[in-house]
Amino acid sequence: MHERHPTERGLLMLLDHDSYGRDRPHRVNGYCPDLFASDLPATFEILGEAKTGPDLERPRSHAQIAAFLDHLSLQACGWFYLCVPPLSVGRGRQLLKRLRTPSRALVNVEVITLG
Repeated sequence: MHERHPTERGLLMLLDHDSYGRDRPHRVNGYCPDLFASDLPATFEILGEAKTGPDLERPRSHAQIAAFLDHLSLQACGWFYLCVPPLSVGRGRQLLKRLRTPSRALVNVEVITLG
């Protein structure tokens, strides 16, 4: 994240992981993203979500991603990263394309993989 979004004053980054204790991302439209990041003072906001291949097919995942995109569409500059296994990149791109309605068109989206 730091390399993709360099800032002068630093990047606030919170992860939904047990090792972070209570310092986790806030709920966004009822869902907790795996990643929340913002510069300070805030000029952009980033949400990230990791999904397995089967997770991409679940209606709950679709609703969750749509909720994140809705939130980011209200920000001055919003970014959404979907992290999936290498064999699911195409499906992840299809899903984001389908979920990017006109009201969500200004949100920057990217499918990434850690494989």
